[in-house]
Amino acid sequence: MRGWIAGLLGAAAWALAACSPAAPTAAPAGEPALWRIADSDSEIWIFGSVHMLPAGVEWRNDRLNAAFASADEFITETATGPEALEAFQQASTQHGAMPAGERLSDRLSRQDQVRLRRAINANGLDSAAVEGTRPWLVALQLSLMAAMREGQSPDNGVENILFAEAARDGKRMSYFETPDEQVRILADLPPDEEAHFLAVTLREIEGDSAAAMAAMDEAWAEGDTVTLDRMLAEQWREAGPVVHEAMILRRNRAWADEIAERLDSSGTIFIAVGAAHLLGDGSVIDLLRDRGVTVEGP
Repeated sequence: MRGWIAGLLGAAAWALAACSPAAPTAAPAGEPALWRIADSDSEIWIFGSVHMLPAGVEWRNDRLNAAFASADEFITETATGPEALEAFQQASTQHGAMPAGERLSDRLSRQDQVRLRRAINANGLDSAAVEGTRPWLVALQLSLMAAMREGQSPDNGVENILFAEAARDGKRMSYFETPDEQVRILADLPPDEEAHFLAVTLREIEGDSAAAMAAMDEAWAEGDTVTLDRMLAEQWREAGPVVHEAMILRRNRAWADEIAERLDSSGTIFIAVGAAHLLGDGSVIDLLRDRGVTVEGP
């Protein structure tokens, strides 16, 4: 389950999640992974974030705090202010409706139709509204609802906390993607892949999502990149290469291009993007290293 949330759209955690109580967890022994790039006149810190977390997960440490404090600019996947969230919701409405005369269930197997009805009942959703919504958006909504039920909240997410500190300290704020671009990542999936994305989500939310999320949160917070990479790889194998390409790999290539260009300027930048983008084959870190950029870190 965490594989979806970790690689999902940054704005979605704020735009689609509803208030829910968060359960505290024990503080981890290690520290989340942090990477550094530097040349004669610039320094770039890259932090693998989690967009939603339960209360009580300890992820701040002296090195991270010093790196963030030193930064002139803070870069995230997308903006999450009121205007950006409104734009995300508008784009979701524009690209999230089924074509006239079509029902969501018609794109699913009989078994997945049964799973969808169970999910609708478990979440108290309006069946007619769900049937009129495209698979990608229903998958996103159900993923977030499942996470919230297990105590996950965007209020505890890395970006939400660092956004407030960056604004308070007067840092420049930049973003890799607009809300519309984020929505189109899923909305532009081929119809069969979009339906597969929902089918996999339906299977995952009926599994032991609480244990899976807790295990991934623990690995992330302790900086256990080997375990986290293995867990994420299993999730992306299930999702399939087309979804993986759209949600992770294509975006990684664009972000690596922009980060490499930033090295031509001066100053200190702190970047926070989903941890799934920084691990595994085709990660932002691998792409930068393939270019000959020296990246300190795992």
